Amino acid sequence: MARQAEDEREKRAKIIAAEGEALSADRLAEAADVIRDHPIALQLRNLQILAEIAAEKNSTIVFPAQFLESTRALTRFVEEEAGRGAAPPPELRTHREPVERGSSVPV
Repeated sequence: MARQAEDEREKRAKIIAAEGEALSADRLAEAADVIRDHPIALQLRNLQILAEIAAEKNSTIVFPAQFLESTRALTRFVEEEAGRGAAPPPELRTHREPVERGSSVPV
């Protein structure tokens, strides 16, 4: 009878572990969809991880190449979003709109 109870506990433990794996796989698939739709999400996540490591280990991390690529990706993302109708904030604009003669220049 003790052996049967032990087998039952092992069975439940395996079922719980399998359910956890299934949930984990679902979440990873959702994350992959977000990254596919918004590649900048991966770059932002990388920067977040680096910030966490630096804070945890009380260290400085130098990564100029990745930072420059992140900046380019962020600029592309903002430009794409602007193309969809949302204007980027002035500090993220990469070019100036032409100003007609006689009109005032926006500040």
